[in-house]
Amino acid sequence: MLNYLEKKCHFYLLFLVILIGNGCAYFDIEELKSTPKSNNEFAQALSESYLEFALYEMNEMHDEMDASYFAKKGINARKNIDTSPELINNWDIDDEYIEIVNNKRKELIFTLNTERAALFPKLSARTQLGFDCWLEQLEEGWQTEHIKKCYDMMNTGLITLANDINHNTEVVEKVNSIKSNKNKENDIEEAKNIKEIKKIDDVEKKLKFEIYFAHNIYKLNNETKITLKDIKNTYNITNNFIIEVVGHTDRSGTDEYNILLSKLRSNEVKKYLTSLGIDNKNITSYYYGESRPKIVTADGVREKINRRVEIFLNDNKN
Repeated sequence: MLNYLEKKCHFYLLFLVILIGNGCAYFDIEELKSTPKSNNEFAQALSESYLEFALYEMNEMHDEMDASYFAKKGINARKNIDTSPELINNWDIDDEYIEIVNNKRKELIFTLNTERAALFPKLSARTQLGFDCWLEQLEEGWQTEHIKKCYDMMNTGLITLANDINHNTEVVEKVNSIKSNKNKENDIEEAKNIKEIKKIDDVEKKLKFEIYFAHNIYKLNNETKITLKDIKNTYNITNNFIIEVVGHTDRSGTDEYNILLSKLRSNEVKKYLTSLGIDNKNITSYYYGESRPKIVTADGVREKINRRVEIFLNDNKN
């Protein structure tokens, strides 16, 4: 009888602990949602990343303690309280991982303090979340897919933010200008009207050409201009043609950066074709960013063949 009562007490105590934990997580998440946004882009992006992770831990993994913990980190971020990557000693990680975790934390701290990280606050925030998530998963130690997903989030961010991935400062400034809407430079305004596209229809019925770009470049050089003139003259392109121009990049930059870079490349080709006398209304510009490489590579890899603009010609308006 005593054993029965003891078991019942343990069961109700466990239930009470879970109930209290769940309630704490819920209220911490609600507090994070209602906390005023930070005026610091990185801190705000970090708070949003922690909110996403806290919701996942509570709703999907039913881990209320960690959900509450990361919600509180998100609250601190919004309040501009220092929210550093997790300390290793706070987590019960197997000894075999201690060295690599220490090295990655040092690499992360260094990277987050670079000018490049300041240019890409959302990517920097996701990189820090990846590290924290990685530690949390290493402590649990059994969900190998989750461990890998968190590690990849962190490591991809570190690679992308590394110094050997040289973003074109001009393009970075254009990214920031569009965000703030303070700069009305023509290149940016025109590029904003370029459309994302899922596919080009009836490719087999159209003439197709490709021109290539140097790393981080979107302006046309003399050789490329000569190529475009030759295409126009050789195929006697007139205003009876419909032209589709599609910009691409390789995978050596962030998604946000590459989206704009592909738009700018597409727009430069369109502008030059109109300068050759082709009606602007007959040319449509699209972009893919880095999402449609000709040669598949790992993220962060430079590949000349992927830095291109495709030009599709169709002489039948009907």
